[in-house]
Amino acid sequence: MKKAWLLLLLASSASAENFAPTGDFMSGTKLYAGASMGSGRQGDTCNDPFFNGSCDDADGAWKVFGGARFNPMFGAEVAYNQLGTASKSGTSGGNTASMNNKLSGISLSGVGYLPVTPEIEAFGKAGIIMWDRETTQTSAGTSTASKADGTGSLLGAGAQYRLNENLHLRGEWEHMFNVGSDSAYETDADLYSVGLMYSTL
Repeated sequence: MKKAWLLLLLASSASAENFAPTGDFMSGTKLYAGASMGSGRQGDTCNDPFFNGSCDDADGAWKVFGGARFNPMFGAEVAYNQLGTASKSGTSGGNTASMNNKLSGISLSGVGYLPVTPEIEAFGKAGIIMWDRETTQTSAGTSTASKADGTGSLLGAGAQYRLNENLHLRGEWEHMFNVGSDSAYETDADLYSVGLMYSTL
């Protein structure tokens, strides 16, 4: 088993050397910034067994991000994520009911990169999201509004394609766990996005 892990490590190192980005990558930290648009989904919005009616757990979403690559394989990234609004309208327990829930958050992640070709690399990320939730709901003719904030964990994966020396096209998926935990509304959230990134590489 130890020999197998050693062979895998050596193969990964060889791949990184063969497909490392061009330029003087090891001369210092490289910075980047970008913006992405896509779809945000609040996965537990429509899982109420007592609710009957229309429910939409997905909405347009976007984010702006920036980060640093300390070497070709590892870096860190911060982002502001606007995850959109989930909504439903119908009846619950025989009473008219509706809800709108808006999510946003600031995320901080560590990022690992894996070269695929000289122009394409895959990446994975893990970190935290500091979320903000705003909910308005109506039940039996009574309307309420609430806000909450907290911290949850985040995982993500994606790939980016080098358009030129500085500009990259990026596509990714991110999953945020327990957004709204310990509040009146709790869900996991997903962000599927495509965007452009400018790098000093």
